Amino acid sequence: MRDVEAPVPIDSAAVWLDHAVPAPSAATTVRLFGYSFHTGTAAAIVEAVAARHADGPRTIVTANVDHVVQLAEDADFRGAYTRAAARTLDGMPLVWLARAASRRPAERITGHDLLACVLADPPPFARRVFFVAARQDAADTLTTRLQAAGLPDGAVASAVPPFGFEDDESYGRALAEQIRAHGTTLLVMGVGAPKSEIWVDRQGKVLGSPVVFCVGDALSVAAGYVPRAPWLMQRLGLEWVFRFLCAPRRLFRRYFIESWRFIGIAMRDRASGRRD
Repeated sequence: MRDVEAPVPIDSAAVWLDHAVPAPSAATTVRLFGYSFHTGTAAAIVEAVAARHADGPRTIVTANVDHVVQLAEDADFRGAYTRAAARTLDGMPLVWLARAASRRPAERITGHDLLACVLADPPPFARRVFFVAARQDAADTLTTRLQAAGLPDGAVASAVPPFGFEDDESYGRALAEQIRAHGTTLLVMGVGAPKSEIWVDRQGKVLGSPVVFCVGDALSVAAGYVPRAPWLMQRLGLEWVFRFLCAPRRLFRRYFIESWRFIGIAMRDRASGRRD
């Protein structure tokens, strides 16, 4: 399918993924909204990204309906998505669209799934972990869990940035340098979209070359401080209802005003795919 709105041009100086790495096969990706999304399992995606050579961050983004709406109006967010090492289908509406477009199975891969790949038994690429979290207690809880899983003292570090940090050039560079000085091999961004993705993309090579998970609230959920919807609601694509009931004031505009734009975006993307 073609772009709903063309992504920003890729700055060759900012493309840090090694072009010698083979592109994912068509059998494991689907084209939606101008981007290729991985349709395999979380473990396969994480393993493939960790194996890639790069001189900058290898970011995995987890797309949902809200992301698609924001991508249509935010050039910086589109640039971050363009340069991501992998994109997964988080929201169930995107999974359903992917299945219809490709006529193949497509996995829903959330931030929860990415974290599950490393928290219980950290793989080799996750031996130096840094959490950029919305709350310190959540970061501390996951630090303790990783230490219990075998990581030594000092292998896990964290920071809770102030509101608006993504636009604070001085703070942003200092945080990026702190992450690099830590020797971070896995950076977990738990401060929401699009700020996480844009900040990582802007910092580029300052960060080194960690694998980056942009997981939003999944970090606090994994730590046990934020509840997650029951399995059946997840399966039926109703997790958004549970999240809204937990934070109605914060999420009303997103779910009941802004998200309606997704229908038009999806219809135009589907129509352009039929003409290709």
